Amino acid sequence: MHIDVFTLFADAFGWFERQRHVANALAGGHRLEYVNYRDHTPLSAGQVDDTPFGGGAGMVLRIDVVDAALRARYGDDPLKLRDERRVIVLTPGGRLLDDGLVDELAREERLTLLSGRYEGFDQRIIEHFATDEVSIGRYVLAGGELPAMVLI
Repeated sequence: MHIDVFTLFADAFGWFERQRHVANALAGGHRLEYVNYRDHTPLSAGQVDDTPFGGGAGMVLRIDVVDAALRARYGDDPLKLRDERRVIVLTPGGRLLDDGLVDELAREERLTLLSGRYEGFDQRIIEHFATDEVSIGRYVLAGGELPAMVLI
């Protein structure tokens, strides 16, 4: 399996990759790759967030930033990506990760995980790019890195 994780904190996964079960999977041919949203932002000073498009409190990851990161990684229109692989947005309100979903995802050859920060994602990211919204539980964390590790 090849998993691409889009995140603001790729360094957070160093410890995770050193854990025996993950290290064994990687040694056995599975691949984890990381894409930092900030490396592909079209905005100055590495900005990746903005107020929600439709209004509301807090800051969300911008659609143009996620679009640029997906284009840089896959070299194609992100709207077509859903036809090629599962693109999973990690959110507290998504489908609960359970044994059935884990079995389903384990059959995939390629996964793309979008880790959030701030108040989450611009809703258009979910509507246009995602095939799935997945939650590891009904609680709020500081970001999507821990949920990505749990799913992996």
